[in-house]
Amino acid sequence: MLRVIDRYAFANRLRAVDPAQKAGLAVLVILLCLTLDRPLVGWLALGWMLAVAIWYARIPWRVVIAVLGAESTFLALSVIGIAVSVSFDQPVAARWMTSLGPLWLSVSNESLQTALRLLSRALGSAAALNVLILTTPLVDLIELLRRLRAPALLIEVMTLSYRAIFVLLDTLEQMVTAQTARLGYASWRATLRSSALLGSRLFVVAYQRSQALETALHARGFTGEVRVLPLCYRIDRWLWPIGAAVVASLVVAGWWP
Repeated sequence: MLRVIDRYAFANRLRAVDPAQKAGLAVLVILLCLTLDRPLVGWLALGWMLAVAIWYARIPWRVVIAVLGAESTFLALSVIGIAVSVSFDQPVAARWMTSLGPLWLSVSNESLQTALRLLSRALGSAAALNVLILTTPLVDLIELLRRLRAPALLIEVMTLSYRAIFVLLDTLEQMVTAQTARLGYASWRATLRSSALLGSRLFVVAYQRSQALETALHARGFTGEVRVLPLCYRIDRWLWPIGAAVVASLVVAGWWP
């Protein structure tokens, strides 16, 4: 999934747009979702952000839904703990209840509304963040952080960590391919043995490659700051009215009686 996100971040309609403009829209939507504590605001933000990503940025809807769906699974599992109450006493007023031995599981109207409100806020904020991630490569985000005077150490750690993730993924794919070519997953016992070898060698090889990367950086005059050449960004004139419409609709939904 990380490779898919990185690929479409470099190949979408908003690639050359100033990252500050895209980040401003995403931050405004997130702040409104968190400030205006109403489910309608979160669902409306989710719809707007899906429309921006699919129809305006020209990102395939399968990719957008797949990314948001993976996040929604974790969010849904989180809010289940808010909606469902566990107690040893039988609930007095509950919309749904069942007993598991001495334990009572119940869902009340108040807990269900709280869970739905939290889920809508989280999904709206996640969708806004996904628009920024799917349309802005890391190189542009680093340039934006430099313009915002972020600490150089933070930018360096973020850049090298992002590179280390891909080094780890490349190492994993190469090792799995090598094991598969040698029938390492032909049987149940071979699968267990190959998985154990993979786990024991993966981080060793990834560490060796990271050490090689550090050596290469120092050989090229690395002084503690990773510099990249930014693009000549443009301002999207249609993104301003779209952002204004999004913000206005969320504010109206937040104050609607």
